[in-house]
Amino acid sequence: MTDHGQPAEGLHHYVKILRRHRWFILGSMVIIPAVVLAVSLLQPTRYSATARVIAQSQSPSVSVAVGTNLGLSDPDERELQTLASFVVTREIAERVAEEINWSGQATTLMEDVTAEADPAANVINVTAVQPSPDEAAAVANAFANQFLLWYQESLQKSLDEAIDQITEQVRLARPGSTEHATLVERRGQLEVLKPLVSGGLRMGEAAQPPLAPSSPQPMRNTALAVAAGLMFGLGIAFLRDSLDVRLHSSKEITEHTSLPIVAEIPELRRHEHNTTKVVVLDEPRSPHAEAYRFLRANVDFINFNGDVKVIVVSSPAPSQGKSTTIANLAVALLRTGRRVAVVDGDLRRPSLHRFFQLSNTRGVTDVVAGAATLADATQTITLGGRTRMPVASMSSRVRATAAAESQARAGAGKSKSSGAVDEHDAPRGLKLLLLTSGAVPPNPGEIVGSRQFGRILSELGEKADYVLVDAPPMFAVGDATAMAPWVDGLLVVLHLKDTTADTVKRVDDFFTRTPTRALGLVVTGVPTTARGGYHYASE
Repeated sequence: MTDHGQPAEGLHHYVKILRRHRWFILGSMVIIPAVVLAVSLLQPTRYSATARVIAQSQSPSVSVAVGTNLGLSDPDERELQTLASFVVTREIAERVAEEINWSGQATTLMEDVTAEADPAANVINVTAVQPSPDEAAAVANAFANQFLLWYQESLQKSLDEAIDQITEQVRLARPGSTEHATLVERRGQLEVLKPLVSGGLRMGEAAQPPLAPSSPQPMRNTALAVAAGLMFGLGIAFLRDSLDVRLHSSKEITEHTSLPIVAEIPELRRHEHNTTKVVVLDEPRSPHAEAYRFLRANVDFINFNGDVKVIVVSSPAPSQGKSTTIANLAVALLRTGRRVAVVDGDLRRPSLHRFFQLSNTRGVTDVVAGAATLADATQTITLGGRTRMPVASMSSRVRATAAAESQARAGAGKSKSSGAVDEHDAPRGLKLLLLTSGAVPPNPGEIVGSRQFGRILSELGEKADYVLVDAPPMFAVGDATAMAPWVDGLLVVLHLKDTTADTVKRVDDFFTRTPTRALGLVVTGVPTTARGGYHYASE
């Protein structure tokens, strides 16, 4: 990839993540704002009013008259923060409660009042929140006024202490001396200036009753919640994606393996999970049936030399669709005139007999043990339209061969006169050979690895163009490996939602250890949107 292509690829990756988790993101953008809106509407209405106290330098004449630095110059940021911290105190609250005739505890007033210093403007903002506009303004102004009075009283108290000290010095000084006269003069100045000292604090702007409530603000809160929901959804989406080790498309699977993907089977509808429906028979015009016909076409391409007859189908883990794939592939091959035999080699959890509504009284285990012949254990199924009619044994198929060939010749003649016959309307009487598993044995791995099992596949191969063998999951047990000497290739079925990069790597490693030809991967459970909406109704 060129440098010009990397940004586009990265953007495409992010788009895929957003598309994959779109419902979670949208849910966050709906649920979180809805909760915030509901909470906002349930909150009581509150009003906020602010009184502004200005902090500035005292008149220079005061410092000169006093003759000492009482801290009356412009306060710096730290001093302003210190002053603001004394606005909302218990002492001030008790003064306010008395001023406004507050009926409750004085300390409750402190819960809804804040004082914040603004060093840039040398201002202390005293803000009160109350249920009504008038109450909010009254409480804010009361706290500001009582703080100013308290601060002024504190300064005057300091001056009183200074006057007392000078009075003591006057008493000790010799009457008539210069020192005595100076002390008396200074004491007089302090007594004159005492009522004028304010410490540079004064009410700059009284609080006014607000015209609109400060809370709740449903529209603002909801808008902020939408933004928060979007950020939360995006964050969780990317977090989940980083922790998600699954592969989400066939393209991602191909990036981790050299094996070809020979078919993509659409995801089943919810009510169809864990069923034994053969869609190629029951819904021949559905996208699912089309996908299995595509698999059949690829199997024919793989077998262009005619060297692939016995095919084992397995999967990395249970419940990934291997048995469903075999049943539908078998029917799709039959509809093109191929002779097909199906063998249930999963002797641990056999299931193929249920797809064709047959009993499992005799099968592989009986033939290997010598309790039955292959002809007696093999069941022939007549398939046509929407019916599946089991015939007693393979010998019945031999007796019906002449009739089937007669029907085929009649059909061929008809097709020459009236055009090609649609595959979905193929003549009735398609014959499928099915060898079920038989009774579950105590040693299934030894049975499928035995020469007797190999002879079964060889004999069926003489009567059929394809022999499809269902094998247990390849990573759970070693049965698929034990079958390797008797088969021509292996198809691996992967369920997309259960597939990780490690799974695909283990599949590759399996083929490096096992002398089995890899025919390719069948990916099941593929979302319809991932496959595209276009498909043929028939071939």
